[in-house]
Amino acid sequence: MKAVRVHTTGGPEVLKLEELPAPEPTAGEVRVRLEAAALNHLDIWVRRGNVPVSTPRTLGCEGAGRVEKLGLGVRGFREEQPVVVTPWLYPARSASPNLSAGVVGVARDGCYAEQVVVPAAALRPLPEGLSAVQAAAFPLVTSTAYHMLIGRGALRPGETVLITGATGGVGTAAVQLARAAGARVIAATRSSAKRERLRELGAHYVVDASDDLSRRVLDLTEGRGVDLVAEQVGRALWEECLAAVRPGGRVVFCGATSGPQVALNLQPTYRREISLLGVFGALPEELDLVWSLVAGGAVQAVVDRTLPLESAAEAQRLLEDAAHFGKLVLTMGNKKGGST
Repeated sequence: MKAVRVHTTGGPEVLKLEELPAPEPTAGEVRVRLEAAALNHLDIWVRRGNVPVSTPRTLGCEGAGRVEKLGLGVRGFREEQPVVVTPWLYPARSASPNLSAGVVGVARDGCYAEQVVVPAAALRPLPEGLSAVQAAAFPLVTSTAYHMLIGRGALRPGETVLITGATGGVGTAAVQLARAAGARVIAATRSSAKRERLRELGAHYVVDASDDLSRRVLDLTEGRGVDLVAEQVGRALWEECLAAVRPGGRVVFCGATSGPQVALNLQPTYRREISLLGVFGALPEELDLVWSLVAGGAVQAVVDRTLPLESAAEAQRLLEDAAHFGKLVLTMGNKKGGST
């Protein structure tokens, strides 16, 4: 089979397309013949070395395809069944249910490949009516957005939420989920070309993230500020986000695409009683709830474009340059009897 792996950290040039033996599932595992794998910023952090992994490592935390081989003791799946590989490897028991035991493509080889082996617990049936490309694009971003907005952010109907990084995978999912939850949605982007698409997704207002963001948000909220900020940009917008939230409001954050180191003045933060809430992943029950929302059509997978597996380096460059709206997806063209 073909797989894209890293042997060392660095730029996109360290991604190597290699020919490997097909991986064999052990007890409780399933081999999936992949047709699509979505890109995430996590893949870039692994490649750069911000998230340490043992190497060589095949990247990619989510994908979709068909069951090819069942390991001993696996129940509930059958060969050739369309399935989705979800990112998180949840422990069987955990005193802290918010934390997973690992992530596909980090703790073990991932989905930038023609075949992948994962625990059966990481698989979900592909929702009817979704293509493999669409299905690969939603598990991480949609469940993360749900955990941000609802699980940690406690967003309620009638509240106002500011979503930064709104044109990326998590952002486009968050816009849809916040609108469905009955919130007033303010989406922030630096790209004027992408603003109308955010309105089409459900944003009530779209503001320029590069031009005095907090003032624009305060103008839209008559000086009050938003109830919740869903933030994933990091250093470039951190102070603006704190200035845009109302006293007693919440800032929920994941990721840091512009850098993780931020300046934080504690005095105005505690005087205004602002809650800062970090997010990593999603709970198993949230993942299953998101599954029902996507299957029911309440949330749409937003795919910018597809590229072949061989173009993984080009796809990561596009992701780093924010030259996309929604998700970038690699395709393998795998069919029955494909490469082994």
